[in-house]
Amino acid sequence: MNDNQPAGQSIKVDLSATENITCDECEGHLYTPVFVIKKLSALLSPTGDERLVPIQTFQCTACGHVNENFSPNGE
Repeated sequence: MNDNQPAGQSIKVDLSATENITCDECEGHLYTPVFVIKKLSALLSPTGDERLVPIQTFQCTACGHVNENFSPNGE
């Protein structure tokens, strides 16, 4: 949050000044939220237990591709 913006106040953005992000494979511009599931070892976990960590990303609705800039660790 911007330090100069009061809590709870929204910023108005002119969406006509933005650009669509297109799929690197098919140039589609609609996406579906999907998850990458990472396994955190017990040695690195703050609880000492092995954990599954879901990370949300976006998959192209048309072809199923996940752009590199959407993917955790560029996978």
